[in-house]
Amino acid sequence: MAEHDVVVIGAGHNGLTIAAYLAKSGLDVCVLEQNSYIGGATSTAEVTLPGFKHELGAVDHALIQANPMILHDELGLKSKYGLKYIYPELSVANVFPDDTYLGLYSDLDKTCESIAKFSEHDAEAYRKFYEMCTPMIDLLVGGLFNAPPPFGALISQLDQTPIGQELVRSLMMSAHDVISQWFEHPKTKLKLLKYMSEPLVGPEDRGTAVYLFVLIPMNHTYPLGLPEGGSGMLPASLARCVEDNGGTVRVDSEVKKIKTSGGRASSVVLASGEEIKARKAIVANVDARVTLLQLLEDKLSDDLKQKVERIQDPGFTGILQAIALNKAPEYKADKKLRDAYIIEPLPWLEEFRRMFDDLRYGEIPSRALAPFVVCPTVHDPTRAPAGKHTLYLWNYVPYWLKDGGPEKWDSIKEKVADTILDWLRKYTTNMGPENILGRAIYSPLDFERMNPNLVHGAVLGPGAFMYQFFSYRPIPELGQYRTPIDKLYLAGHATHPGGCVTGGGRATVQVIMDDLGIDFEKVIT
Repeated sequence: MAEHDVVVIGAGHNGLTIAAYLAKSGLDVCVLEQNSYIGGATSTAEVTLPGFKHELGAVDHALIQANPMILHDELGLKSKYGLKYIYPELSVANVFPDDTYLGLYSDLDKTCESIAKFSEHDAEAYRKFYEMCTPMIDLLVGGLFNAPPPFGALISQLDQTPIGQELVRSLMMSAHDVISQWFEHPKTKLKLLKYMSEPLVGPEDRGTAVYLFVLIPMNHTYPLGLPEGGSGMLPASLARCVEDNGGTVRVDSEVKKIKTSGGRASSVVLASGEEIKARKAIVANVDARVTLLQLLEDKLSDDLKQKVERIQDPGFTGILQAIALNKAPEYKADKKLRDAYIIEPLPWLEEFRRMFDDLRYGEIPSRALAPFVVCPTVHDPTRAPAGKHTLYLWNYVPYWLKDGGPEKWDSIKEKVADTILDWLRKYTTNMGPENILGRAIYSPLDFERMNPNLVHGAVLGPGAFMYQFFSYRPIPELGQYRTPIDKLYLAGHATHPGGCVTGGGRATVQVIMDDLGIDFEKVIT
């Protein structure tokens, strides 16, 4: 039987982050990935035509820019292992049906200038909101990349200052509530509501206002980045770090069982029958529902089992189109929009709000769409043959379809994808069939099949509701990454700080190191 100090299940970027820090500390680490590639939802693949590199999950690396792993290059990913980021000045452009647009720039002044085209009041309000949130940025950033404090202690700490009290208040309000109090123009409101929905929460759901306090200041403090060569360059650099420090990364190695001995996690069994022993710990970079209800050989208590089963999915997810293009999209609103990294062709405000009613009832949005469109090759030509382009086209849809359930996705996904592509064509001048060289479509059901960690096609993990956030993610009993089984830890997007590309494994590994008696600060210096 092979033996390692630590076995990590799943080579998504969080699992590899944990493995890299542990390997750097001197432990013998083995990462096991069921697929033939690493990265999970941060992977890049040629799924349309040779030479066209498409993202199969994350397309922007925003929150991770504030992570000390990247900010201070703690693992040498940038200086030693080949990771390079590109930072577009215009992060997001929201295009409206009248062919006007509002830009979100990394530069605060330019953002306010863009808002002022529609409302001087809103431009001033946006600046004031940013300035109000700025004193909280260090606390918020620190909270994302370190283990979360107990929820009660967090609230108590926040309650000591006026801005902290405003943040606590936002935990009980919707993004729509706060946006309506601060801003007046429909286009400003629409832009911000779309921004706040991107954690896959309805912007009128209670508790979503907190994202305003996080995303607005971070956008102007830590600019959005895209890795040269594709999102897969992040896990690739992490794997190099693991292996350079003596660790092992294995693909085509599906874990089927986690075994215990004497009340502690002891080994894993692969689909091949091979058993691998873990001398010190097993880390499951997998949703708690998969880890504890499917992989773990021990049975949970009835109470904990019921709580795990009740972990709530987001109200919706999305359908992705990876498209190979002859030319980059050109927008009717302004040719300069090709310089924006993310472009969102939006409907009017009321139509946008009603879209979430369709999603809530398991229906494909029909009255309006609000796709998330990225042409990475405008900024990173390494992702396609010379002069050609790739397109990432994502739109909100339900996993559970009202008529037919998730299984119906196989028969309707192409029709739904065509409708979304037609919506984009209304805002562009050159997205006809003659510009499309190849296309691959991924429904929520396809995502779940590709990666069982994406339970019910939820690409960001369990719903990012306040009752499943911070130390309550995914439930309070598991909110510090530990499980009832000694030396078995949870990691990944189902734990704090949640989905998106965060490098959140940095928070998890501090808990593991503390339990193993390893000084994290010495490892990173």
